[in-house]
Amino acid sequence: MKQLRNAILRSFILYFLGLSVTGGLIEEFFNQLEELFLGDRYIIPVQIISGTFQILAVVGFSFLFYRSLNKKIGQESQKLAKEQSTLFANIAHDLKTPLTSITGFSKALNEDVVEPAEIKEVSNIIYQKSITANELLDLMFQYTKLNSAEFSLNRQECVINYLLKEAVADNYDLLEQQQIELVLDLPEEPITRRIDKAEFRRVFNNLLINACKHNPPKTELFISIKNKGKTAEIIFADNGTAIPQKDREQLFQPFVSENETERNFQGSGLGLAIVKTIVDKHGFMIQLLDDEHYTKKFVITL
Repeated sequence: MKQLRNAILRSFILYFLGLSVTGGLIEEFFNQLEELFLGDRYIIPVQIISGTFQILAVVGFSFLFYRSLNKKIGQESQKLAKEQSTLFANIAHDLKTPLTSITGFSKALNEDVVEPAEIKEVSNIIYQKSITANELLDLMFQYTKLNSAEFSLNRQECVINYLLKEAVADNYDLLEQQQIELVLDLPEEPITRRIDKAEFRRVFNNLLINACKHNPPKTELFISIKNKGKTAEIIFADNGTAIPQKDREQLFQPFVSENETERNFQGSGLGLAIVKTIVDKHGFMIQLLDDEHYTKKFVITL
């Protein structure tokens, strides 16, 4: 929608300038015609003709502006419809795997074809697959909510470094389970920004979960905040699986993941798409940068 607004604004400025120049040229032409050839006795007819041409110019430019505006809205509508279709198609694709497993194992239990010793294992598989499906649906809901016209941020003063510490504490069990070697470098002095606390906590959670899911055990995860006066940088860097350069540009798009060849719920890519959407809506910036020590480094500039 932001691109559409910018396109409309550019078109309006362009057509307004064109109309102003054309109107000025018409008026100047008839003034010169009156002075050089017709004289004062034709002043009223000349003014009527000049006014008629200016009205025609306004009608013509208005029509061109309307046609251009209608075309841009149509293109944006087609783009949004295509994105929605792709989103739902990918969601259906990613839900198919866990739902197929749930259906198959449930049927096996119902028909008593599972050995008694394997019932607990099969039940656990069904439970884990249901969690996977539920998490994907939750991510889909978050993403569609963030991109809806009704969504707005609930901004309030918040200490960023304290919020980040809370997010790390929330995900400490997952970090331990994945054997992530966490290195924290957070300043003691409060760094305050007006943000939506709940949504920015989601940003930190998604980046932490992303680091756990897409890296091997024993990966070092470095998290820091650098205060640079009027700006601050939040850094999530690790020495785990590298991201090919060709995949970096679309990494924040939905259903694009670090491990595209192994794309399932683990690699749906919705997590990073949500991160980018939240950061953008705050007017901040997130980038994936190169680093001498780490294979990848996500930097949020506040």
